[in-house]
Amino acid sequence: MITYQVQLPESNQEAFLNIIQSLQSLGVISSFLVSESFVQPGSPIPIDNLLEILKSAEKQAEDGALVPAHQVLEFMKSWRERK
Repeated sequence: MITYQVQLPESNQEAFLNIIQSLQSLGVISSFLVSESFVQPGSPIPIDNLLEILKSAEKQAEDGALVPAHQVLEFMKSWRERK
């Protein structure tokens, strides 16, 4: 399982949620959670949270659960063309 944290302007929230819901209906995403904010821009991340994020990322890399940037771009391109 891979977890992502994404920050985006409120003006783009509806469009982004539509994309996420589309990916969920295709089975690409199993679940998602909307959170107000993990941290505010410019504020430090508590060390325990940072270590947990790093540990999780290392585990995902070891498990081969990585998606190369070019595959993400290809997927987004094909998704846009499908509309």
